[in-house]
Amino acid sequence: MLNSAVWFVTMACNFKCKYCWEVQAQERAGDFKPEKFKKPEEWIHAWNRLRPGILDITGGEPFLQPGLIEIIEAITANGTRMAMTSNFSHPILEFVKRVNPDQLFSITASYHPSENGTKANPMNVDVFLGRMLLLREFKFNVTINIVTWPEQIWLIPKWIELFQDVHKFRVHIDPYSSIEYYPWVYTDAEKAFISKYVTQNRTVNPNQVDPVLCSGGINHLSVQPDGSAWRCILERQQFKNQIGNIFDPNFSLLPEMLRCDQQHVCPGCDRDKVSVYPLTKSHS
Repeated sequence: MLNSAVWFVTMACNFKCKYCWEVQAQERAGDFKPEKFKKPEEWIHAWNRLRPGILDITGGEPFLQPGLIEIIEAITANGTRMAMTSNFSHPILEFVKRVNPDQLFSITASYHPSENGTKANPMNVDVFLGRMLLLREFKFNVTINIVTWPEQIWLIPKWIELFQDVHKFRVHIDPYSSIEYYPWVYTDAEKAFISKYVTQNRTVNPNQVDPVLCSGGINHLSVQPDGSAWRCILERQQFKNQIGNIFDPNFSLLPEMLRCDQQHVCPGCDRDKVSVYPLTKSHS
C-alpha cells in the first residue's frame, strides 16, 4: 500500500535561489533541467491509479504546472489527501475558491527574502504576507519555511517576529544543505545561533552511519516530473535504485525493503515518511 509520495511537479521555478540544490545542479552540472509539462489528465490518471494516502506536491514551483488546480481537485476527489510546498509568487484567488483545505491539509510556504519575483508576478514581503493571511482566512493550515543560507542566518529573528510573533504563523527553519556546488561550513557562532531555531527532526546526525532497511519504494515514493519513481530524492540525485515510471501501466512497488547506507544524510522530505529497521546479518 502506498502511504505517501513526494511529487516533484516540475524542476522549473521563477525564483533562482542560490541555496536551492535544484538551481545549483541546473547551473553547474546541467542536471535536473525542467521537463516539458505533462497534461493534467496524465497526472490525474497516474495518481488515481496509485492512490497514495498522502501526496506531497513540491518542485520547482508547482503553480507553473498547467491545470494544477484541476489536478488537485481530481486527485483529492478520489480519496488522496494532499500537502503542498510553494513560494506563492503566483496569484491564488482561484486556488482558495476551488481547493478544499480539508483535502489539501498542509501548506508549506517558502519565504525567500532575496527573491523579488518577476515583472508579471512581483514578490515582496507584503505580497507574501498578504497571501498567507488570505490562505488562513480560507482555513488552510500554513507553515512558513525559511532556509538558513549564510546570507540570511542573522535575519531569522526578524522574520520570526513578523510571521510568528505578530501574525501567529508557524515558522519552520530549514538548515541549508548543498549538493557539491556551494558548500558552506558554519562557524561555531552560526551553529550555536541556528541550533536555537532548528527542530529535532531536521538535526543531522553524522554518526548515524549503520546500514538499515528502508520502506522507501514499498510504502513511499519520490516521483520526478517525467514520472520516474525512486525510493527518495537522494537516490534520484545519485541515479541509484530507480523503481520504474508511474506512467507505465505495469508499474509496481518494490516487493521487499532494500538496504540503505545513507540514513545520516536522508533528506527531510523523505525522512518524514519512511520507516527504517536495523539490518540483520541475512541482509548484510
